[in-house]
Amino acid sequence: MDILTNVLTDPIVKGFYDVLPKVPQVVVALLFGFVLIRILSWIAQAFLGLVRLPKGLRGIIVSLMDGLLWVFLIIAILQSIGLGQVALAFSGSVVALGLALGAGASSLAADILAGIFLAKDRDFSVGDELMAGDKPTEGVVESMDMRRTRIRDKDGRLHIIPNSVIERKEWVVLAKSKDRRSAART
Repeated sequence: MDILTNVLTDPIVKGFYDVLPKVPQVVVALLFGFVLIRILSWIAQAFLGLVRLPKGLRGIIVSLMDGLLWVFLIIAILQSIGLGQVALAFSGSVVALGLALGAGASSLAADILAGIFLAKDRDFSVGDELMAGDKPTEGVVESMDMRRTRIRDKDGRLHIIPNSVIERKEWVVLAKSKDRRSAART
């Protein structure tokens, strides 16, 4: 029984002792990666602001970029501490997840595509007052991301509506935001 226990636990204990000294390196890499991702997100938002993309589309692009950067950071950290096989399995899992999402999660794909179309639409922008959704919600568009649009109604309630629902249904523009009207005049 002791031989079986040693055969099973020795690789785990050895792996633990190999990885334990690298924990400070992992913490520093995570902190550095977090700061770097925030800086790159800020730079991307500033650059996308210069090319005058709609706010909603900027949010979608930046959130996609953030997700990819986090995946790359995790893979790099796993490889740096000697867990190359785990990093390979992780990257394979990310690819498999991407394929599964592409094939089976049509609502996710529909929300993302609808978000891109809504962000590019001249009649739909952050700050506009509109009525949209399955149960028509009237309010001001507060934000858009790759999956959802957030609309705050006159009572202060926040309605979170999938982009595909808004794109599929009718929406009514009640008032354009002041920022968009002044930008259109210049």
